[in-house]
Amino acid sequence: MSGSEENDRKLMKQGNVQQRRSITAFSSGTGLAGIVGYGYKALFSDLFGWGLTPTVWSAMLFSVAYWLIYSRGLHRIEQTVHQGTSIHSEDENEEPIHSSLTSESSLLMKNENGGADNSPILDDRLSVNGGSISVPEIVENHASNNNTMQSLEYAPQIDSADSSRNLTSIQRFKLVLSLWPYTIPLFIVYAAEYMLQAGVWSAMGFPVTSASSRAQFYQYSNWTYQAGVFLSRSSGNLCTASLPTLWFMPFLQVVNLYFFWMNSIHHFWYNYGLLLPCFFAGLLGGGVYVQGFSRVNADMPLELREFAMASVGIADSLGILVADILSLYIQSCIYKHNHLDGAVVDCPY
Repeated sequence: MSGSEENDRKLMKQGNVQQRRSITAFSSGTGLAGIVGYGYKALFSDLFGWGLTPTVWSAMLFSVAYWLIYSRGLHRIEQTVHQGTSIHSEDENEEPIHSSLTSESSLLMKNENGGADNSPILDDRLSVNGGSISVPEIVENHASNNNTMQSLEYAPQIDSADSSRNLTSIQRFKLVLSLWPYTIPLFIVYAAEYMLQAGVWSAMGFPVTSASSRAQFYQYSNWTYQAGVFLSRSSGNLCTASLPTLWFMPFLQVVNLYFFWMNSIHHFWYNYGLLLPCFFAGLLGGGVYVQGFSRVNADMPLELREFAMASVGIADSLGILVADILSLYIQSCIYKHNHLDGAVVDCPY
């Protein structure tokens, strides 16, 4: 192996590590948002006595604060850093180096003029793409440079010359369908946990006949769940789960859903000790989220990684949509078994 090839492989590995850290940071931030969100609601409703409507409207101030912080502060810092790195590189008669704030797509794709990006990370790709090459071949080349990929049998069987920019609509559609090893676990875990939140936990309380008790358990269970989500979403830097592990966690979440559903009807464990499995549900949900995207980052070649990330992200939203519809009927059936009124729909059985 030449020194150039060895350096390219080291750069590619470092790029994967940096992207995994970015995925973990993003996932951790969204997990923390859940804890802060429930804390915000508890602060204004329990301490100040505000209703849900004014509490939600007051949260709109966060969007204004974000715009002010970014436009008046972070964006200016970003421009200053980018200009400084460009001036420094020009003084040394070199090509402008990429700032750490440059978008991932500009690093992974060819430039707008059709020429190749000068990033050394892409050298292997450009040398390979002198002719038409299939995605499995790209994946295999990527795997030789990245030991984190564990299975090539999931590689999408699509022909591609360069990147997702050059794929036809049919090829893009086939690529999205081929991502099922990542989308199905995300869909299942999100559907199961949102049926827990909106369907089962909203119909539980101690005693169940008290509306205020049900509301209190709903708040505490979801808050505990968000703590688990934050913890597991922050663990992405520790390891990248295998595909079998990624599929096993949604199975456990379905078991968790069945346990809570039966418990809400038969009351065989009916106290605040249930916050422990609520926390476990959060660990599973957050784990599948961060590990799913980390798995895509490890398995997909650079040419298709950004498109794959965006496509896989649709799965959790679809899971939430399905769960919100089914939760209406789950809650209705639990209400029926506990002789409660107030269900929005009728229980089908």
